[in-house]
Amino acid sequence: MEFLEPWYANEDESLLVELQREMNQEHALFGLPLKVLARRQDRDDVLFEIQDCSGRLAEVHLSWEVESSATWPSAKLFSNLELWLESMKRDHEEYEA
Repeated sequence: MEFLEPWYANEDESLLVELQREMNQEHALFGLPLKVLARRQDRDDVLFEIQDCSGRLAEVHLSWEVESSATWPSAKLFSNLELWLESMKRDHEEYEA
């Protein structure tokens, strides 16, 4: 997959470890099989593939803190790759502006 700035390919598993450290059991991603795909260079946003054969992706803003809320770290879910690619294009346009 080709990423547009500010996104870049990144498969650093330490980002998955960090997400797992931050989430509580009520978080939408808790317990799901995840794989790191990319990272945003200007924010603490990471793209994860949800590996449950659904084709879903999650764009997560890591907080670098252990969270007690089900809504943190914040996560935006995408039902398929095409929807995330549209979001990445908007990010790119804003980043270039």
